[in-house]
Amino acid sequence: MAVAIHQEVAPLPLQVQESLLEKAESEQLSVQQLRMEKHRYLSEVTRPVPSVEADAGLFLGDCVSVLETLPDESVDCIVTDPPYGISYQSGHRTLPFEKIANDGLDEAKAVLDQALSVAARKLRPNSHLYIFSAWRTYPEMAAIVAKYFSIKNVLVWVKNNWTPGDLEGNYGHQHEFIIFAHKGRRHLFGKREPNVLLFDRVGTTALQHPTEKPVKLLSYLIEKSTTAGETVLDMFMGSGSTCLAAKQTKRKYIGIEIDPKWYAVAQQRLG
Repeated sequence: MAVAIHQEVAPLPLQVQESLLEKAESEQLSVQQLRMEKHRYLSEVTRPVPSVEADAGLFLGDCVSVLETLPDESVDCIVTDPPYGISYQSGHRTLPFEKIANDGLDEAKAVLDQALSVAARKLRPNSHLYIFSAWRTYPEMAAIVAKYFSIKNVLVWVKNNWTPGDLEGNYGHQHEFIIFAHKGRRHLFGKREPNVLLFDRVGTTALQHPTEKPVKLLSYLIEKSTTAGETVLDMFMGSGSTCLAAKQTKRKYIGIEIDPKWYAVAQQRLG
């Protein structure tokens, strides 16, 4: 076993050999597991380096217009929560949030299509994309994503409770979809995980945006698809949860929001 492990890393630079051998020893990796770690290293060193870095931070304005100002291939991952196309109106009686903008189906499809047509150029080759979606409009939204990226999976985010609705004639909605796609191909970091993700939703008293996603869930996705120092983009940032997750995991972030109200909330959260 030891001979096979040393043979596996022998073609690599000495510093990388030492790092992988140390990992193999500390984690008791098999030859197959070590081979996977070697492939991860090789895929990372072959990712193209951006010629120009994007300016990190928060941006107020139409996402397509702001995206056009970013250098091409300057973003390492996209994690975003666009309008679902379901004309969502928060049902919380104690939180009278306004109706989500551009959330009719035709509007939402057009906005997503326009945004992804530009974002596809801004994402580096061999990078990941996560887009939150609802079961009712997933087919339409997935078809748009597939125009620009290779869809690999649909993650199912299971919440700790369900949303209000037809309390007597329907099952409670306790999940949302997350479209997981690649531009090119990049490995996931850490061990292999299932596509069902169990994370509590943001509690009613803590909710700052009607469709706010939990920072723990966003941090998990970011850490599976990027390394520290890389840049995460959210072009529908709402109250800035994705950017906050990027900051807490030591990534750079670019957040774009068209509504001044939510932009101000994001500014406050990000300090």
